[in-house]
Amino acid sequence: MNLSDISLPRQLEADNSAETIRHALMARTVKLWPGGHLDVSAITMSDPLEKALQKARLRGQLRCGFEAILDKLESERKGIANVRERNGASYGDRVSRLLLFSNDGAERLYRHIEDLLLAHAPRLLGCLLNIDGIALGNIITGKDSQIKVVMAEHKEAVSDILRGIIAGQV
Repeated sequence: MNLSDISLPRQLEADNSAETIRHALMARTVKLWPGGHLDVSAITMSDPLEKALQKARLRGQLRCGFEAILDKLESERKGIANVRERNGASYGDRVSRLLLFSNDGAERLYRHIEDLLLAHAPRLLGCLLNIDGIALGNIITGKDSQIKVVMAEHKEAVSDILRGIIAGQV
């Protein structure tokens, strides 16, 4: 997925923040694992980003854990295929889900994440956070728990989190 021409949620395109977000996402990219084929954005955790994640959690717009995320995306893929089949419309061609993951996962986890990102592109955008799973768990739950992978599953949460990424870079 080429970050320079991804279609972000409509509200970001409408408020003219999409181009700034694209530049922020392209500022620092990394391979997920040594043999990987996909470059993902490497994001620095910031206070605005933390607040956006906490807001999304309070609204029930985050899903934690790789298996739960995989199940949700596969279910949505079937629904999108049905809509496309009935309407013939281009549906699901812009980012509507955001996958965030900690920087302390095993290579196996990152291989699975890469497969997931490739299978669900362009709808799913992935970003590597510069924090470990315990710090991410603490941000999400407010407790000492480990969360290595989290998905924003609502376009409002995706937009807020992406805005939090750029707000933290100022």
